[in-house]
Amino acid sequence: MYQFNHASKANPMTATINSKLFPTLLLVLFALLTPQSKADGLLCAARDFLGSYDTPDRANDVAVVGTTAYVADFSSGLQIIDVSNPASPILLGSHETPHLARGVTVLGTTAYVTVGSGLQIVDVSDPESPVLLGSYETPHIALAVTVTGTTAYVADHNSGLQIIDVSDPASPTFLGSYDTPGWAYAVAVDGTTAYVADFEYGLQIIDVSDPVTPVLLGSYNMSGRAEDVTIADTTAYVANRAGLQIIDVSTPASPTLLGSYSTPGNAHSVTVADTVAYVGDNNYGLQIIDVSNPELPNLLGSYNTQGHAYGVTVADAKAYVADSYFGLQIIDVSNPVPPTLLGSYDTPGRAYDVAVEGTTAYVADYDSGLQIIDVSNPESPTLFSSFDTGRAWGVSVAGTTAYVAADYNGLQIIDVSNPESPMLLGSYGMLDWAYDVTVVGTTAYVAARYFGLLIIDVSDPASPTLLGSYNTPTSQVYDVAVAGTTAYVADHNSGLQIIDVSDPALPFLLGSFDTPSRAYAVELAASIAYVADDDSGLLIIDVSNSALPTLLGSYDTPGNSWGVSIAGTTAFVADADNGLQLIDLSDPASPTWLGVYDTWSGAISVAVIETTAYVADYLDGLQIFDISDCPPCPADLTGDGSLNFLDISAFLAAFSSTNPTADFNQDGSFNFLDISAFLNAFSTGCP
Repeated sequence: MYQFNHASKANPMTATINSKLFPTLLLVLFALLTPQSKADGLLCAARDFLGSYDTPDRANDVAVVGTTAYVADFSSGLQIIDVSNPASPILLGSHETPHLARGVTVLGTTAYVTVGSGLQIVDVSDPESPVLLGSYETPHIALAVTVTGTTAYVADHNSGLQIIDVSDPASPTFLGSYDTPGWAYAVAVDGTTAYVADFEYGLQIIDVSDPVTPVLLGSYNMSGRAEDVTIADTTAYVANRAGLQIIDVSTPASPTLLGSYSTPGNAHSVTVADTVAYVGDNNYGLQIIDVSNPELPNLLGSYNTQGHAYGVTVADAKAYVADSYFGLQIIDVSNPVPPTLLGSYDTPGRAYDVAVEGTTAYVADYDSGLQIIDVSNPESPTLFSSFDTGRAWGVSVAGTTAYVAADYNGLQIIDVSNPESPMLLGSYGMLDWAYDVTVVGTTAYVAARYFGLLIIDVSDPASPTLLGSYNTPTSQVYDVAVAGTTAYVADHNSGLQIIDVSDPALPFLLGSFDTPSRAYAVELAASIAYVADDDSGLLIIDVSNSALPTLLGSYDTPGNSWGVSIAGTTAFVADADNGLQLIDLSDPASPTWLGVYDTWSGAISVAVIETTAYVADYLDGLQIFDISDCPPCPADLTGDGSLNFLDISAFLAAFSSTNPTADFNQDGSFNFLDISAFLNAFSTGCP
């Protein structure tokens, strides 16, 4: 029971803060404002994803004014989106362009959109009913536009820089042009100087003081292909295929390289706010780079978007990313988190599966057999040893025994009690591929590809014996999970097969669910089967009634789902070329995307142990990720992930109304001790 001691003459420390003290308290609290801080686990990093809007076609560029985002959406023209609530963006209106919309900039209530071979000028004062004011046809392909005053500067691909008078939007007129040597992809203007990202010819610097006769001032050639440029003071930031190039343009006739940062993907776009550069890095999402020291730029954090990050703009600590076929993505960049990759070990073969026991990872590495890796220090995994099993496809570990599905060599049973010297205990040969294995007690369940499900007694590892088998409809078994006396089989074109194995000698079909694509992996949690179904993504199937399994929900991942692991209400999906996808399962009927980490090669399989994910990443071996979530932040009373004036206001309101939320020391009273506890939590920041 809470005791609400509003006043006590005997103990003034328990007195309620009266109205005269509110301003002082407010100032003290406000003076202690600190930037938010978050942990760097993959789930915590995923909390920076605020929301998205899936535009009809391919989002290529984005501009934001106030709470409205304007997206150049290729064949779907200009999309105008209300982002006042980032968690739930709403389409306000759209404008159909005659050709592909590639770039957009907004000045006041006018949007300038580059569309195929020209510029469209659109009145967006009423975003629900945008109106075409005028247009101008350029000689080639208009890719991007910048507007200063009443002049539009268009990057027109093969025709270089086009300069257009837009003082009368209904009748824009040609002022002048400069034919750059390459392909003009983007343009930035500072004063009377235009900076053109000219693809293979790097940065072109052009005097436009007389727009009728623009003159080349200088240029800077660079490796890679320049696709975007932004200017801050006397520094040009260029996004090219090699990453971010930082160039001193204080002397336009002789620009010099200050520094560069090699991004993991192909940098398409760049914007700079204060001393931070935000780079749209194609399939590696948003890269956030500290450029306070241009000679030594360093990565502050990154956020892997669902698609291909093309355009990016930043406003009010939010990044708005034009993410190709995944539309508009909105990301909190108030506190960039570092990458969540803990470490990796490049195995010699092709990593297809991984199992973890304690601090040891076991990787089925195809031609290179079983690789046994010490992961006690995830930042620096080391090889214990390897064992030649033949083509290792799958692996399961129970205690000190590893079971390897080894293609035509069948099931290999290996003693790994001494990981530096593994020994073969026994094997069970078969006439076809052994693709995966699950072990329960003294029974191994082998996905034998074209022979279906094999059930093998491994109580005597030196002499395993066949107990029974079940030939599935397509006999292309890729994975098997077992719960009690039921086996759940991922049967490729025949989806999920549910088999009663209570009598291993006579297994029989209980039910099945024909998935839309190809079932490659299955995992059980409670009475739900999670199926990695190739290009149909993740399927969530209720198997409480084995005879009538029903689809609860699904999430179509961007790649090919080949592996899945469940931890709590999160699915970790190995999505081939699209890396490790995180899906929120708290509502199985409507799973939602949390985040992604692009692995280096192709994510084939994933195992989750507590707060660590281990990914078999095909040609790049074992990848290890921190997947921890953000620790609680008691002072974040608004629950928005940041500490600011809103949390102070919430505390004061709770304190004045004797709401239990303000009882920070949890003694049932409201007094100075609670204020002190809140101050301490606030100044500490979010962990």
